[in-house]
Amino acid sequence: MAAALIVVYITWGSTFVAMRVAVRSLPPLTMSSIRFLAAGLLLYCWCLWQRRRHPEAAWRAPTRREWLASAILGIALPAAGTGGAAWAEQKIPAGTAALLLATVPVWMTITSRIVDSERISLRTAGGLVLGLAGVAVLVNPLSASGPDLLAAAVALGGALLWGCGSVYAKRAPHPAQPLLASGMEMICAGVALGLIGAAGGELGRISPASLVSTSGLALGYLVIFGSLLGYSTYEWLLHHASSQLAGTYAFVCPLVAVMLGWWLLSEQLSGRTLLAAAAIAVGVALIMLRPRERDKGTTKQATGSANHQPSRTLFTERS
Repeated sequence: MAAALIVVYITWGSTFVAMRVAVRSLPPLTMSSIRFLAAGLLLYCWCLWQRRRHPEAAWRAPTRREWLASAILGIALPAAGTGGAAWAEQKIPAGTAALLLATVPVWMTITSRIVDSERISLRTAGGLVLGLAGVAVLVNPLSASGPDLLAAAVALGGALLWGCGSVYAKRAPHPAQPLLASGMEMICAGVALGLIGAAGGELGRISPASLVSTSGLALGYLVIFGSLLGYSTYEWLLHHASSQLAGTYAFVCPLVAVMLGWWLLSEQLSGRTLLAAAAIAVGVALIMLRPRERDKGTTKQATGSANHQPSRTLFTERS
């Protein structure tokens, strides 16, 4: 159990560092498109292979409605969230992008309140205030030493869309197999990011040399470790651990990203960054770690249900 948690913490926390390295010589949207298409197709083919191995298992082809829902979720979650973070990391540190994307539970809670009229407890309200305060400290448009505002806005907008998409995921039709559902979402995200990247002229910025450079290795790491290993390990945790324990990735992974960015990329670790990281992490923890007997179902939805891309992944996809 501890080993699985460590794998999730490190793989998803390190994806922000890997994205920062990848966008040094690879265009961000096309890079993310390759990542999600590769991971999504591998997951989809794995499910088809499992169907052949176990023909007795109940398995059916995805319906049009499920593909449409996967397209919406793929665009809102991995495309906007992770793709937006990759674009932002051209101009802001990996740790900053991770902290901004960590606010997904904040926006999800606010969206649930607006759309579903869900009650916000005093504990959750405190988490919202802390999380938003952490964002304000981190971005601080009045500070000359703050991050690039456009890049920060893109990363934060991706987190907002991820939160809205997570609320939609509660009612969206999806295949019964979690890996199949995630593979479909990744494929749709990859197609969307590829089209946007091509429209923005990114294809002309890709060279064979960039694919075999350090950036290319970082892209391979994102596919194998960030998307495949990280997600499959998280799926195992959802079936063998409590949803609250599995959901600790939401506030641990951003802290891992901040520390790895400082250690591996020599990113500045200022007092403001540390203060913002503490506020966001504690705020997200207050939102996620709700009393089990009262909010058990809600907690599992917030941490990423067994049928949807977790809000990891992107760092899959959070993660």
